Amino acid sequence: MTDVPNDPAKVLEIAIANEEQGYKILCDARDACEDKLAKATFDFLAKEELKHIDIIRKYASTGQPEALSAGAALSRKRIAEGIKGIFEQFGWQYQQVATEHEARLEAYRTAMEMERHGHLFYAEAAKTSKDEQAKKFYEFLAAEEVRHFELLQESHDFFQQPDAMLAMEEGWMQT
Repeated sequence: MTDVPNDPAKVLEIAIANEEQGYKILCDARDACEDKLAKATFDFLAKEELKHIDIIRKYASTGQPEALSAGAALSRKRIAEGIKGIFEQFGWQYQQVATEHEARLEAYRTAMEMERHGHLFYAEAAKTSKDEQAKKFYEFLAAEEVRHFELLQESHDFFQQPDAMLAMEEGWMQT
């Protein structure tokens, strides 16, 4: 179980700090990668973290979860479109990543752990929140973290077994 403060302002403060840390981790992973496919994946997710920071700050200042009505959620379709674009641009290089590269895989595992931790934090915040608006907002953020985790997991699996993942491409990139 994740410790979540009772003070809603403190929850949002922690959420922003977590998202900023996530952004840094993803940027560091992007900058450390040599292959363009991994760079593009980490860059895509780093930009998602910046969107979360903006959404949380707006919620903190207004008390209104604009993200829920503005369609800001990272839908399965948006993930598919983003990754499909990355694969279309760099997929031809997949033979170059056929050999397991432990440092790159470790970056993916670190990022997946970060997203898992974020999900647990937001899920617990939703569970303990007494404010219905806040509860919905935290549930939204928890769902975003799950989608990020899934994207990282699929990319990690690709780097472990690119031939198998390309064979399954239509299944996980279709919406």
